Amino acid sequence: MKKLDWKEFINFWSQFYNDSRDRDEKLYYPYISNNGLLKDDSLRNLWCWKMGHHFKSKNNQIALKLMEEKKKLFINFRRSKPSLNDLHNFSKKIFRNGIVYSVFLIHICKPEKYPIFDQHVFRSFIFITKKEIVKQPTDIKDYHKYKDFVLSISRKYKIDLRNIDKGLMSFGQFLANPQKFL
Repeated sequence: MKKLDWKEFINFWSQFYNDSRDRDEKLYYPYISNNGLLKDDSLRNLWCWKMGHHFKSKNNQIALKLMEEKKKLFINFRRSKPSLNDLHNFSKKIFRNGIVYSVFLIHICKPEKYPIFDQHVFRSFIFITKKEIVKQPTDIKDYHKYKDFVLSISRKYKIDLRNIDKGLMSFGQFLANPQKFL
């Protein structure tokens, strides 16, 4: 069996990433900076990027309000060296259930160390590593394994974390709905 060429895989699948409204350039890249600073509208724009058309829902507006109330904690976490457990405990104060949104807050705090995580990238990860298709991650242990996997690819092949995310997300969407890609 041929060994997977990660650069080729990521380049191929990331071309299917849909950013038709240029949301990455408008709402993600300008606000995710890893220099420890958060602009006044960073949390709002990053949350809008993550939530897309669901941004204005009541629950998402409540979550945004909680995040903005804790903005000083975000800034402190970005400047310090918290553990994943510290960041996860912090995120659980805002998102009591699930893992995807909690990890997104962790990503906002330390984007260079903690990659984005969702059902699609997790589906890709499990398929690539275990040849199984799963629907949802269940807990922080799932993220630990995924994070180590993605960081090793990034280091070894010199691929940007966001590009890995785009490729794995598109591949995970394909696994969930191959007809969409035909």
